[in-house]
Amino acid sequence: MRVAIIGGGAAGLICACTLGEKKIDVTVFEKNDRVGKKLLSTGNGRCNMTNLGAMPEDYFDSAEFVAPAFQKYPPQSNIAFFEERGLYTRADGEGRVYPLSNQASSVLDCLRLECERLSVRFSCSCDVKTVEKKGGSYVVNGKDVFEKVVFACGGRASVKDFNSYSLLAPFGHKATKTAPSLVRLVTDDKMTKQLKGIRAAVSMTLCSKGKKAATESGELLFSDFSLSGIVSMELSSFVSHLKLSGKNDFSVEVDFVPEMHFEKLLSILSDLAGRSGLKSENLLSGLMPKKIGICLLKKAGISPEIPMNTLLQNQLRDITALCKKCVFKITDVGPFSQAQVTVGGINRNDFFETTLESKKHKGLYCCGEMLDVDGKCGGYNLQWAFSSGRLCGESIIRESRK
Repeated sequence: MRVAIIGGGAAGLICACTLGEKKIDVTVFEKNDRVGKKLLSTGNGRCNMTNLGAMPEDYFDSAEFVAPAFQKYPPQSNIAFFEERGLYTRADGEGRVYPLSNQASSVLDCLRLECERLSVRFSCSCDVKTVEKKGGSYVVNGKDVFEKVVFACGGRASVKDFNSYSLLAPFGHKATKTAPSLVRLVTDDKMTKQLKGIRAAVSMTLCSKGKKAATESGELLFSDFSLSGIVSMELSSFVSHLKLSGKNDFSVEVDFVPEMHFEKLLSILSDLAGRSGLKSENLLSGLMPKKIGICLLKKAGISPEIPMNTLLQNQLRDITALCKKCVFKITDVGPFSQAQVTVGGINRNDFFETTLESKKHKGLYCCGEMLDVDGKCGGYNLQWAFSSGRLCGESIIRESRK
């Protein structure tokens, strides 16, 4: 049996390894000059491979669809897959799993070398233009014939001139509406420009038309008219999903001191103000980066230059309120070119969730980000890539034995 895998990313490579283990003839087609380029940039170059706590419920409206892949290949199974091939990992306090080397290249090397050991063929710098079905076979670019074909082309995120969805159009498989995910949040608030490059540990709540939609905690990074950092990227997924469902009018409420409730923080600020003759610009410097504190004072209409001990109780309440709830209107999310993941993709309802085989064409499979499945930030999307790639491979192996 000959199998074509279109796309040499995380899902495609692990699928190739799974098939190669059973001596199945596999060719991976990759349009770049080498496989796994996108994998090298994941996790800021460290590759957040999976998350120990990943569950189907972490995949928005796809929980039922991803459940079979997670049942067969949960996070620990994927970790074991790599350890059996010499790649060891560590997990942080949030359950995010990284290679011990702290380098994404270690993950790619593990997959690439395993493919080479198993005699998987790589056809790099090969842009697949057509896949046609002739009889019971599939023909790639009008010449190479295969019994099975796996589409693992990824999504639109961080890809120039993406057109892979069109490869499935002749088979009646269409893409849903798409949007960027795990990307910065765009705002028109000038405060972000003043705080460019400043980071803070916060709790942030997304609201749509005033109603709370999601809350995340983590690092916030300010940039020109945008909010970045892991907490913003996590909430961008919710923004994109809500936008695709017709929702709009977004804002985020930032809590700069999530460790303290309102009254405790007010008490601390009142005590500081009452026994200090320092300028007000120093009032919040023990709680957050000083520049953020100064911006909050100005937002409350208070000069940073006045002495702390002249602040009135109502002014301290206003400052406390802004520390606990500073609102930024969100006008959009960043573009696909800056995104890590795509919301949407090839309609998953046209594929069997237990095998990832097409319901329309026997021998045609789809896995990874190419399907309309996406998860939260923190290893969830690579977990899906690895689990779905292995499920595709296992499904093809089972079919070959019949």
